[in-house]
Amino acid sequence: MKSKTIHFDAVDTLMFRDGKPFNQSDAGASEASSIFPPYPPTLVGAVRAMLWQESLDGKWIEDALGNGTNWQQGDSLGNLRFGAPIVMKNSRPVFPVPLHVVTGEPGKSGKTGEKSKIKPLYSQLSPGPKRECDLKSGGNLVRLPKPMNGELEGIKVIEDRWLTLEGMKKVLAGHVSFLAEQDFIKRSDLWQTEPRVGIGIDSQTRIVSDSQLYMASHIRMADDVTLALTVEGWPEPKKAEKQKPFLRPLAGEHRVASIHYDEEVLPIPAAVRASGQTKTCVIAISPVVPDPDNDFAILGLPDECVISACLGKPVSIGGWNSISRCPIPLRQCIPAGSVWFMEDGWDSDIGDHIGLAQEWGFGQILIGTYQ
Repeated sequence: MKSKTIHFDAVDTLMFRDGKPFNQSDAGASEASSIFPPYPPTLVGAVRAMLWQESLDGKWIEDALGNGTNWQQGDSLGNLRFGAPIVMKNSRPVFPVPLHVVTGEPGKSGKTGEKSKIKPLYSQLSPGPKRECDLKSGGNLVRLPKPMNGELEGIKVIEDRWLTLEGMKKVLAGHVSFLAEQDFIKRSDLWQTEPRVGIGIDSQTRIVSDSQLYMASHIRMADDVTLALTVEGWPEPKKAEKQKPFLRPLAGEHRVASIHYDEEVLPIPAAVRASGQTKTCVIAISPVVPDPDNDFAILGLPDECVISACLGKPVSIGGWNSISRCPIPLRQCIPAGSVWFMEDGWDSDIGDHIGLAQEWGFGQILIGTYQ
């Protein structure tokens, strides 16, 4: 069994559906939105289909490829195990900005009209003092995140930019205040959203159908942007593997991507922990699938050591069950960029994933420190 990195390079636009229904049956227009990067099952399905057709002579071998497509029901992936979908720019990974990284302007900024010339400053959120809160019942105390730099004005999270590898290393080392503009990349420099308009056609008469105007948004990746996916358990090929890129369908609307693979390991930062440091932060770089009945325990974190968290708005993730030929129900997941704070809680047994469906690429984490 081998480990490889799969690279997806869009030939044209790509469409990665969100969880919104696309059969609204209204007399107006219904719209399907695209997300980026795609959720893990989208790329996992593309790789399994590629292995089936390109490396295993079109033979579905359950030990190698698994037995199903429903990631929520524990369907097996055989010997395969996937990492998070990683956005690459100029062959270097970029990451969603962790939610404990905030920006603002210095207080008492000076004369009127000079604010626009002031460079933004960066600070981190860290657990505040214990206080009563209605988030917990029974009189339990909580520690809500608060900015380390209390003098910043207009504090906000960073939603329109991504973090470079160098910037993420600073964050993991607890040096958020050292971040600079060159550590960020504008989202518009990674991809653009393109709206498309279409209309339904009757398959029998081949003429336009009434009340079936629809809109869809596609993703156009920048020329120097690709998607990468690490795969462990790569089966030994039954025939010589193709070394040159080849075209494969990817996601919706019959879109196509150029795919190639190699044995180079993605430069993902390793766990960071300073000598004697007891403050640990866990940063998700792919959505985390929680079990609501088990809270933090099922995530794989020592819940007695988790003292606070910065969690994003839940995302609804479903998919398509190609065996039963029906949609996979939507499930609420914790988005990438979410952060958990721990004291005396770091343990090498945590591994590099938390939550459920880890083998599908969900819940990949980076471990660092905070101030």
